[in-house]
Amino acid sequence: MQNNDNNSYVTPNQVDSARIRSYEFKSAMYQAKRPDSAVHYATAGLKLARKLKDVKGEALMMNRFARINEQYGNFGLAVKYQQGIIKIYNHLQMRKAATEGNINLAVLHAEEGHIKQARHLLSKVLNNVKNQKDTSGIVKALIAMGEVAELSNNPKQALNYLEKAEKMHGGDEVTDAYVNLLGKIGRLHSSLNNHGRAMDYYSKGIQKSIKGGHSKGHAKMLNHAGRVLDSLGNKREALQYHQEGLKQSRVFGLPEEEARSLMGIASSLKVEDAEGSILHLKNALGIAHSIGHKHLAAEIYHSLSDIYRQQSRYADAMSALQEHHRLLDSLMDANRAHKIAVLQSSYELAQSRLQVETLELSNREKTYQRNLLICAATGVLLILIILAWNYRKNNLLNKRLEASNVIKDKLFSIIGHDLRNPIGGLTQLIGVLREDELDKQERDEMLAEMQKQGNITLDILNALLKWGESQLKGIDLSPVNFKPTEVIARNFTALQTQAAEKDVALLNEIQLDLLVLGDVNHFDFISRNLISNAIKFSYKGGKVEVLATVDHPNNMAVFEVKDYGKGISIQQQQRFVKTGMEIAYGTGGEKGTGLGLMLAKEFVVANKGRMWLQSIEGAGASFFFSFPLGQH
Repeated sequence: MQNNDNNSYVTPNQVDSARIRSYEFKSAMYQAKRPDSAVHYATAGLKLARKLKDVKGEALMMNRFARINEQYGNFGLAVKYQQGIIKIYNHLQMRKAATEGNINLAVLHAEEGHIKQARHLLSKVLNNVKNQKDTSGIVKALIAMGEVAELSNNPKQALNYLEKAEKMHGGDEVTDAYVNLLGKIGRLHSSLNNHGRAMDYYSKGIQKSIKGGHSKGHAKMLNHAGRVLDSLGNKREALQYHQEGLKQSRVFGLPEEEARSLMGIASSLKVEDAEGSILHLKNALGIAHSIGHKHLAAEIYHSLSDIYRQQSRYADAMSALQEHHRLLDSLMDANRAHKIAVLQSSYELAQSRLQVETLELSNREKTYQRNLLICAATGVLLILIILAWNYRKNNLLNKRLEASNVIKDKLFSIIGHDLRNPIGGLTQLIGVLREDELDKQERDEMLAEMQKQGNITLDILNALLKWGESQLKGIDLSPVNFKPTEVIARNFTALQTQAAEKDVALLNEIQLDLLVLGDVNHFDFISRNLISNAIKFSYKGGKVEVLATVDHPNNMAVFEVKDYGKGISIQQQQRFVKTGMEIAYGTGGEKGTGLGLMLAKEFVVANKGRMWLQSIEGAGASFFFSFPLGQH
């Protein structure tokens, strides 16, 4: 942003300014795939700006933090950064920059779910830029209103705002933002089945972008137009647009658009030339892998699965579909890790806000200091007591909130992803069984896969129901004296089929006369869950042992469920101590959510015991839990 509003502001020398811009560029470059690096460079740029007392440069780097947090869904933190940016621009009397900052803030409020607040802020901004007769500001505000309307699931209202913005812009100055605006309008018309109107805007975008030299926007517009024509059944004309998009992408070195052009060509050819369509998709897949674009690769695998099914190549279709799900799983895990990495920039936010507040309150600082000195003699002890009490209370609340958020995020992750995927797989397999004629071997393979997906779904659902019941009703405890060896024997019988599939031996080495005091149903759930996990992570032909020792000084029985399988990494062991295990796969590809293990820990604690583990990665694991001794 150019500083046209405050002539008294002194710009740092060009070398220092270039260094800050360099950090901004590096942060933006790494934002999509390496957010930890993006945060690192943004932090370095922020520190340099503060060292040079370059307040404008500080706002620039805070904007990087806002954009990174926005991309990874940390909207609350992004809002705080954006508010800090606006304070700086207001302090520097940079009105246009502050206006654009408020527009970005409104969109962040909408992404956070505060639609009413976003609309109110944008209404104020629009009135201000209209009074100032700022055409570019009006266009930006209208575009933001369109984005907010789309976020509130009102595409017709969004179209109304965006078309007003396009009309006011007029297209006299063709920029990337203007080409993107035409693409947004075309996409919204297409989503409302106004394909003719969509083609009008895509055609306009194609003409404008080729004249303005916007190669990436031009290739995108060609592919958008091809998809619309494809959906209308105009395969030949759609093919021409995709082929032109492919040509432009190769000329200007745009690998992602090249891959999407190949996908469009494959879609247009899949009926009349299925083999050629597969070849184009494989070429697109090679490009996606070469640029590390996992989401694009997942889309391509899904398209390959559809064409393989069309050709009755069910094994290939299943393989492509599994790869599609695997990539989506890895993207979800990566996004969760990236989100955590980005949150580590919170400290920089606090420092930024402190500096802004210092700028605003500098004229009153001496007054506050004098008043504090007068009150210090009588008030310091009371303040320290209150601060200590608040600190302790806030720590407790933060720990509870953190634990609650971890459990909530895990629950929604399981419901929205781990429960949805196997059900989606079952639905697709049922569709294949109903619509296609299969030989006996193919049908048996499909049924085996359906049974596997069904078992996964049932296990997850049972764990969710059990956990939900414990959260809603609390853990109901009915302690009795019982013999643990009998419970273990029943669980061995129930899990015999699972063990037999991997030829795992089950050994009950608990003393016959041992008695413990506790809820027998809780003990049953804990031991069954640990034995099932031990089988899951055992190698074929291995063994699972259940042992017990007596801790006389503490009057406790200590149980050990031991396997000799793949073991548990140090990082997973540390997560288990804090909350619970993350999603993991057994030696046979079995998938677990860790929810059952988390509930088992709660049951152990409710029965006045504790749970811990010992493991060496690659050499097996032992889970220990204790129960009070019973009386004969």
